Amino acid sequence: MTFLREPPLALETLLWLVLGTVVVGIRLYLWHLLPAYFWSDDGNSYAHAAFHWIDTGEMIFDGRRGPTYSLLIAAGLKLFSAVKGVIWLQHGLSSVSILVTVAVARIWWGRVAVLPLFVCGLALALYGLPLHLGHLIRNETLLFFFSSIAFGAWWLDLKAERIGWLFLAGLATSLLSMTKNVFVVFPIVLVASIFVYSKPGWRPRLLRLAGLVAGLALPYAALKIHDATARKVAPSEPQAGILFFGRTAQWTKLDGGIEPELKEVIRADIEDYRQRPKLDNNIIIKRTAVPHLWLAIHARGGTLKDLDHVCRRFAVEAVRDQPAAWAHQIRGDLSQLHFRAGVKDEFPSEKQIIDARKSLDEIRHQRALPPAMEDTAMDAVLAARLEGDPFRFFHKCLVRAWLFQSFPVLFTTLALLVLLLCTRKKTWFFFCGVAAVWFSNMILLSTVGRPLERYLMPLVPLMFWALSGVILLVWTTLLRLAAGLTCPAPSPTTGAPHESH
Repeated sequence: MTFLREPPLALETLLWLVLGTVVVGIRLYLWHLLPAYFWSDDGNSYAHAAFHWIDTGEMIFDGRRGPTYSLLIAAGLKLFSAVKGVIWLQHGLSSVSILVTVAVARIWWGRVAVLPLFVCGLALALYGLPLHLGHLIRNETLLFFFSSIAFGAWWLDLKAERIGWLFLAGLATSLLSMTKNVFVVFPIVLVASIFVYSKPGWRPRLLRLAGLVAGLALPYAALKIHDATARKVAPSEPQAGILFFGRTAQWTKLDGGIEPELKEVIRADIEDYRQRPKLDNNIIIKRTAVPHLWLAIHARGGTLKDLDHVCRRFAVEAVRDQPAAWAHQIRGDLSQLHFRAGVKDEFPSEKQIIDARKSLDEIRHQRALPPAMEDTAMDAVLAARLEGDPFRFFHKCLVRAWLFQSFPVLFTTLALLVLLLCTRKKTWFFFCGVAAVWFSNMILLSTVGRPLERYLMPLVPLMFWALSGVILLVWTTLLRLAAGLTCPAPSPTTGAPHESH
């Protein structure tokens, strides 16, 4: 029993070596099978600033995409002189995120967690979602990394109450928000933890609050300095209202209501959109209604902020006019999230490889990549991977990610409810913070965003801690029960244990 409660240090070291080998090895094996990156539909907007910097020495961040991912792309290009270097960096960050996520749980739960966390950590190492998105030119791997650092640092701060951990939590949260603002409630959680768990008196609380604020403010201060010294700055492009409109455009109140002149501009777009058998908000946002609205608003002297404001007003009016339809869509999105999302064991599929080849052809046709960044062998590699079934063993490995194989989103929601009922003190407070971010993202993905699997990436550490947390509660309970059955009963007179006969 002692072996299970406190595994020898040599065994724990061996388990960490095995886990690290699997984390790195599965990514090396993927690169061996598929030494080519997948260019996403949004790749140009992410990479333009980096390419411009390589060519001119001037960094102009995209007003909608933000600076963080452009800087990662620039680092990959500068270090490796190829776009595939970005993929190497992404897999490196993903590996660090996995090890940090498991290590933080090990520090918190103690030696008793070594064996269960090793088994759970193997599942995280083989989880297909981080592997898939690590091979794409998309910013979700950065979100995964910043999320693991932000929550991991906060968990360690709760344990040790160190300003340095709070500063790191604030810094990672700020960088995550600059990449994609999906952890809106987390800074509130961090501030609340300072006032709930700090040494008595105002001075310790104020010092810890100052450390957090410094971490939160540093990236934005650096961006302000960049904008102040840059010769040209891309205008900011707010998009929350535009995204909200994209999810509600089919219910736009075309007759009557607000902005009748602008509604006439998009009337044909909305009527055509309503007739589609399958709605896709990217059609509204990128091809039809929103671009047409922008032309009309810009012609009368409006700005991108005005466009976002008009889209938000249209969306709010649509929801008020069709509340039952809006509620039905939310229920459908939540159902999709909980019962169909989160399992990713088919990557790479034949369709994904075909789409990757098409995107490469489009890049070459549009001359979106500088000639020095071209990889002429990539198309041949992708074509070769369509022959036979070279990914059979790789897919078998992904299926071993048992923690994420059966409704992981649903079980995370249930696990958080169990942990909130069965934990106490700082552990309970930590999972309160996890639950706040988790459920706010569920609302976000069923209202403003779309319930796409890739949007779960910043939530992967939270999923791991919740799912493994329930397993650890069961594990420790079983160990206590087993210890109670094997421990000799105390003597009624001396308190000494009876001899077993």
